[in-house]
Amino acid sequence: MVGVRQFDEDEVITTALDVFWRKGLHDATMQDLASATGVLRGSLYNAYGDKEAIFLRAFDQYTGQFLEAAGNALSHGDAVAGLRHFFDMIIVNMTDGSPPRGCLTTRTALDAAISSADVRQRVQDVLARLEQLIGKAIGTGPGKRSAADANRLARVIVTYTRGLAVMERAGYSRKQLRELAATFIDAVVGNA
Repeated sequence: MVGVRQFDEDEVITTALDVFWRKGLHDATMQDLASATGVLRGSLYNAYGDKEAIFLRAFDQYTGQFLEAAGNALSHGDAVAGLRHFFDMIIVNMTDGSPPRGCLTTRTALDAAISSADVRQRVQDVLARLEQLIGKAIGTGPGKRSAADANRLARVIVTYTRGLAVMERAGYSRKQLRELAATFIDAVVGNA
């Protein structure tokens, strides 16, 4: 039947996400995507247009899952406990796999310098939404901060997570990253 896709779109996008996570947007090729998904390149072009369109769909899927997991982690206990859960979640996320896959958002941010405005906007959007989640989590509860203070601190925390992603790429272990995160939380939030 003409026009009917002969593949499971959700499965293709999930598989493509893994390819982009391992290789990055710039280095992944349509052939990589075709090989991984088992869908011919021509069918991928017909269904999605180009590699970037596939990436944007995969990144949107990742963003939804990541932000949901971040929100769940941040909702554990007070601000300090929530941040400990949050940092643990992102450290596990970036050190998962063999070899570890790193942080998709940071990898994409670095690729974004050579990518389109759409890709850069997606990265900015996920980071802004992450700031909002963190700001809300640290701006509630006993001894809560003002909204402005919570938002400024949230931006610092998001910035620090990008640094952890770089440290992971430099070879720091999950244990070392957890120690760094614990020190950061104690220094910035735990003593507030």
